Amino acid sequence: MSPTNSINNQFIIQNDSGYRYSIEPFLLVNFSLLKPGQEVLDIGTGCGIIPLLMINREPQLKITGVEIQDSAVTIAKKNVTNNKKIIKIMDGDFLDNKLNFSNEQFDLIISNPPYRKINSGRLNQNEGKAIARHELKLNLQKMLQKAKAFLKKGGHITLAYPPIRLQETLRELENQKLFPCRIRFIHGKKKSKAKIFLIDAKKGQKSDLIVDSPLYVYNKDGSYTREMQKIYDSFNCVDGSNYIGKK
Repeated sequence: MSPTNSINNQFIIQNDSGYRYSIEPFLLVNFSLLKPGQEVLDIGTGCGIIPLLMINREPQLKITGVEIQDSAVTIAKKNVTNNKKIIKIMDGDFLDNKLNFSNEQFDLIISNPPYRKINSGRLNQNEGKAIARHELKLNLQKMLQKAKAFLKKGGHITLAYPPIRLQETLRELENQKLFPCRIRFIHGKKKSKAKIFLIDAKKGQKSDLIVDSPLYVYNKDGSYTREMQKIYDSFNCVDGSNYIGKK
């Protein structure tokens, strides 16, 4: 384990051999609608990066992070303790019936979930990376089915996926009466295809779908665009991620 990022004078420890976060947590938190006092659930919290970014931006949030991998839970708890933050980290399978929350408990549910279906792409030999990248333990349909009950009416769920899964994501959200209200496409550079989309849906309330302007991460010379640098700067992040999309 080693500290890899400094965020607002906090050091975030990651697992040297397992999955390591990239750009998505910063984008997801920046995209989320955060308000003081909200109760938030982060599904698949990993090292706790999303809760730490969130509480850095809005200190009065009440955040719970759930993680299935024991090694990641240990690191997440260390990050919370070392940075003296009040964040609850739970060890368990979100889909397990033993892991339950109160109905309509959360104002916001957020997740940077596994992107790839089980039969798509090469399965990484590192178990931690495989679980983070492929839907071995958590798939979109089952996650939404369970998350819906814990989300308040009018509450939001915010996710990141690759564009190849856009139609599926829209369909599965609406099947659960989680109605998409905002979407944003993330591109590596101008004129390149989108690599990620961020989507926000509201429980039980239909509205027009707002498509935000695309975000370009890199300039032609490989430096961050002004907007991407502004996002990192908003978290007082010393060392930003240097690639887009999960490896």
